[in-house]
Amino acid sequence: MDLQGAAVISDDGLLIESLDHQLRDLRGWELARSSVSDWLTGETRWVRPQTLWLDLRDPLSPLWADLEQIPAKLRSLRGTGPVLVGIVDGEVPVDAAIVADALLADWVTLDHPGAVSESLERCQAVSQARQGIPERRELRGTTHAFSTCTPELFVPMERLEMVARSDFSILLIGETGTGKTTLARIIHELSPRRDQRFMPVACGALPGDLIDSELFGHVKGSFTGADRDKEGKFSAAGKGTILLDEIDVLENLQQAKLLRVLETGEYEPVGSNATAKSACRTIVASNLRLEGLIESGQFRSDLYYRLDQMKFEIPPLRRRPLDIVPLAMRFIAECCEEQGQTVHSVQPQFLRAIRNYSWPGNIRELRNEMRRAALFARDRIITVDLLSPSVLNGPAAAPIPIVSSLSGAALADEIAITERESIERMLRQQEFNRAATARALGISRVTLYNKIRKYRINLDEK
Repeated sequence: MDLQGAAVISDDGLLIESLDHQLRDLRGWELARSSVSDWLTGETRWVRPQTLWLDLRDPLSPLWADLEQIPAKLRSLRGTGPVLVGIVDGEVPVDAAIVADALLADWVTLDHPGAVSESLERCQAVSQARQGIPERRELRGTTHAFSTCTPELFVPMERLEMVARSDFSILLIGETGTGKTTLARIIHELSPRRDQRFMPVACGALPGDLIDSELFGHVKGSFTGADRDKEGKFSAAGKGTILLDEIDVLENLQQAKLLRVLETGEYEPVGSNATAKSACRTIVASNLRLEGLIESGQFRSDLYYRLDQMKFEIPPLRRRPLDIVPLAMRFIAECCEEQGQTVHSVQPQFLRAIRNYSWPGNIRELRNEMRRAALFARDRIITVDLLSPSVLNGPAAAPIPIVSSLSGAALADEIAITERESIERMLRQQEFNRAATARALGISRVTLYNKIRKYRINLDEK
């Protein structure tokens, strides 16, 4: 987008003249202007500004309440619509940031000579990535919700809502911490089984030789230590929904048993010849692209194609930049409610910092970071210095390479490289504390140890 024209909504003549003067000095622009009342009543008439500055310095300004209506108003303009900039005096109200930050390309405090120039540079970067005014879509269950401004998720969310009301098995693919378990809960809550049990199973946390027993149960005496009958997860789930996370850790024979359950509902508990019948719905999840595992013989193609008919991929947070701040504000609000404390505002620098970070740990890392910031906030204001050094100095958000066109073997190699790099990065951030690393990555210590051995990760760097 060519940032060649600007407009401002404000009742402050001094602010308008100051902004007009700075823009003329920078680009020779002519600043269009509108009073707040004209904007709210629809009397504003513009050709099409490329940047629209909103005077949000007064926390009681009616522009704050009007933010949710801005997208509809701006879509009446020709083209892709302007890049929005919020002008504030200091901090941004937390409740407003949830709505506003997904719309605004930047927050600016006009407190130094270079403020306008710096903001325009940030706007230029945002305008090249955005296509039009962002929309928000939501998938809501009875207790959980998944909302996004990321356009690539709009169609999958619509389809997922339709599939949720069926009995189809579903495959969820996404990096660790992207919200697969939350999405599975929403699917359950939208289904006719919502009043039945939701049974999450972390397959990666189960010892390999006990997975059969955990999933399908066993009878007394079927192996050493089996001193009583045990009900398996498929039975315990009843007529509800079972989520099998980290499905990629299952061995070939276990995958064959799962395929049989998906196709017929039948299985035998360990040590029993009696066939049992599962009545639950199955959702499976993985943080790996299973196509690559098929090529290497680690995953059965028949099971994959049984699941592939209803596969949904959740993009990592680095590919959802418009969702970062609304999620962050939600996590801050949740922490404040739990702890009985109040946070009323955040620094614009804080918002820019979290929006520019790549969040390799995805939503889980963001949640932990926001809870810590809320806990240590001073004077009910969240400042940028409350962020961890890993966020302030960590990798900036950047487009990720597209690997879907690779061959199966090359794709598996690319996935392995990405996974290894993520584990190594988190190990360094956690000072090689393996228990803390496993928690941060959202996997069991057993899974972490297996992957350390698999990728031959050097632990002597500490």
